[in-house]
Amino acid sequence: MNTKKWAGVLVPRETYEELVAVAFIEGRTIGGQLRMMFEFWKSKNLTANDLGVVHEQVKKNKAARKQAEKEALDEAIAQELKDFH
Repeated sequence: MNTKKWAGVLVPRETYEELVAVAFIEGRTIGGQLRMMFEFWKSKNLTANDLGVVHEQVKKNKAARKQAEKEALDEAIAQELKDFH
């Protein structure tokens, strides 16, 4: 699985089974069904301010992940150079 594009989510088995059934009825993939349900929920439950907070938090999370990946790569390169010498 390409973890830069996709993420796994743990849900109770009963919830998963119902999600699969609803996705089948609606003619969607499980991911498509989750996306549709979440977009509907956001539109009914979050204010414009809430959505702005969500957007900013997603940006911060992406930046933190990118920084952590860079640091891990730098550390791996440093270790390889150390091992080489």
